[in-house]
Formats: sequence, C-alpha cells, structure tokens
Amino acid sequence: MGPLDGINVLDLSDPKGHFAGKLLAGLGADVIKIESPDGDVGRSYGPFLEDQPGPERSLYWWHYAGGKRSVALDLHSSDGLELFLQLAEQADIVLETWQPGRERPFDPAALSEYCPELVVLSLTPFGQTGPWRDYAWSDGVGIALGGPMGSCGYDNIPGTPPIRPTEHHAGHIAGYFAATGACAALYERQQSGIGQHIDIAMHECLGFTIESSAPWALYEQHPLIRQAGRHAGPQPTEPWQYPTADGRLINIFGMPRSEASWLALVAFIQEHGMGENLSDFELLDGRKRQLGLQQPSVAMMLADIADFIAAHEAQEIYAGAQAAGAAWSIIRTPDECLDDEHWHARGFFVEVEHEERNRTVTFPGAPYILSETPWMHGTRAPMLGEHTAEVLCGQLGLSKDELGALVAAGVAR
Repeated sequence: MGPLDGINVLDLSDPKGHFAGKLLAGLGADVIKIESPDGDVGRSYGPFLEDQPGPERSLYWWHYAGGKRSVALDLHSSDGLELFLQLAEQADIVLETWQPGRERPFDPAALSEYCPELVVLSLTPFGQTGPWRDYAWSDGVGIALGGPMGSCGYDNIPGTPPIRPTEHHAGHIAGYFAATGACAALYERQQSGIGQHIDIAMHECLGFTIESSAPWALYEQHPLIRQAGRHAGPQPTEPWQYPTADGRLINIFGMPRSEASWLALVAFIQEHGMGENLSDFELLDGRKRQLGLQQPSVAMMLADIADFIAAHEAQEIYAGAQAAGAAWSIIRTPDECLDDEHWHARGFFVEVEHEERNRTVTFPGAPYILSETPWMHGTRAPMLGEHTAEVLCGQLGLSKDELGALVAAGVAR
C-alpha cells in the first residue's frame, strides 16, 4: 500500500513529464498513460534492447513508463476526447504538458472547472502565461535559460564555453516539483473538497535550483567563475579532480574542514612516505584558505596531494581518506555504479519481470525509503494499448463491439 494508493492519475505527458508520472506511480497511484494510437514519442527514444529499435524495445520507455498502464486513445477526435472526459470525471490527477497557444485537445483551466475535484497538473517549459509561454524548448534550452548551464564549465581549459549536465536533467528537476505539487494539492483537497489547476514552469523550477549562483548574482552583483567539477564562485578555489595510478580520478571536495580530519588525512598520506610538506601547512578556515590559492604554502599542499594520488590506486585512496573523515570519492562510470556495494546492501536495485520476453531486467529502485508506505516498484512498462480494453470496457462500461468500432476508426488501439 503506497501513500497514493487509491489515487487515479491520467498521464498525458510527453517526455517533459514522464518522470513526474513515474514518481506518482512509485508512490502507489494508478497511473494510466494515455498515448496516441501511434504510440508515445518516448517509445522512439534509445537506447534499445539489443540495439534494435521498436516501440516495445526502448529502454528509455522501460524506465520512465514502469508501473503505468497504457491506453491508446486519439484525443484529437471527438470520440476520443469524450472518453477522456469520462475518465477525468473518475480521476484524481491529470498530468499534461501541452504548451498554451499551440494545438491541444483541451484547455487545462477549463478542464479544472469542468471537474472541480480534479487536480490538473500542467507541466510546461515556461508556464501558462508570460511572453515566453510559446517558445520552443529542449532540455538544453531549459538548462541554459534556467541558469544551471551558466554555472557549469571548465576553468582549466582556457576559452571553453559553459556545458550542460546529463540528458533529461530539466525533466527530472521539474518532475520532483510536479509530484510534490500534486501531493500538496491532494492534501489540501482533503480539507476543502476542491481540486485545483497547478501551473508549473520548468524554467522556474530550474531557476530555483542554481544554489549559491543566485545570491552572488542577486545580492552581490558579482560575476561567477565556472570551475571544473566544483561550484561556480566569485573567486577561484582549489582543483578537486586528480588522476590516480590506475588511470581513474579522485574528487577531493576541498580539504577537510576540521583540524582532526586534516591531521588524520595528513597521517594517512605520510604513512605512505609522502606529503612531507603537509605538516607545515596551517589549516585555516575553509573559505579563507580558498581565497589564498596563490600563497606558496597552498600551492605546495596541493602539489603534495596530487603527487600522492598519482602514486596510488583509487580504491586505496578513497578508503583511507574516508577513514580520515575527508569527503573524497572516486569518479565512477555508470557501469561501475551497477556494482556499488552500498546500493546493493540497501536493496536499491530491483528486478522487474518482463514475462513476454521471458527475462528479468534490473532497474534503479526507490529515490527515498518510506518505512510504512514503501515505494511501489510496480510492473514493467506497458506495451502500446495494452490496457485499453481493460480501462475503457472495465471502467467506462464500453462493449466489445463499441471498442471494436473505435479501433476500426483509429480512435483507439
């Protein structure tokens, strides 16, 4: 029994909202993915099973549609829209991502008025109002205009432009805000008995997450320096990434902030016969030390640390530094993450049965652990229209002949 058990969601989203729908499904809601008879565009996203494209072979789709049901319905037809409205009358949440001002089968605000108890969640690039509401969007555009890209880049390669984080980053950030907003609206509905229309602009979600860049820009009017693998800031800080003897990289996340951790780290390094100059370095307050990067003692300290890391293997450095209380880590590749002993010990990875392929597939697990209402890992991603008959006939009472006529007319699948 998940925390949203008994909550019915109609997920009409494109890839901008796929993660939001996945979060609601993981919380136990019955999420019906309404897609066109030709299939959601996410089914065309790679990578694909065994590198063979197909609407049922997209690994992207397998991940983001897991735990949902699929109803293939043409909402741009009068019959399809009427069936959707009947489903909406029985639903608790509708998630949609159509941009205002562009062709869409219904107006979300009007739907909210038509079904007063319904929570209508509109997740769009720039929101329902404003001069940018109809602007074209991509994940890269969102990261750029929202601010995160301006804080990401390299200081060790002159002239390099800003860079973006990984793909679908904007959708993940906005997805968490969307799921949170939906839960808040459901909670409020328990008091008032009335739903509401939630207008979420991905642009604003991204602007909400640019950390210290915002106060520096807003209050200090100070230009920021993009720095490789660490926070952008008004002054340069010490480099954090260093190559190891076995060809990997260690991220040192600065120096320890306490005297005890610093002395323990120095002892660990000197046990290996290195770092003789580190004993002479006076540990200052972290921010004061970062402002003094040009000081000879700081340059000497960093050189000793770099030499030590270059002379030893990553796992040994990682274990020793962590034992000293230093926030150092190995920079890992995705395939190395699959072998993470900590994740496995906590049961993070889950096995989902794909019975039609006679195989079990490993997926990432819960983003949080709820002790009394655990995350619902659910079933595999649905095949196109797999639950159309189940929903339209079972919930709306259509006969098999009526459904057959809809399929023949291309309204359903």
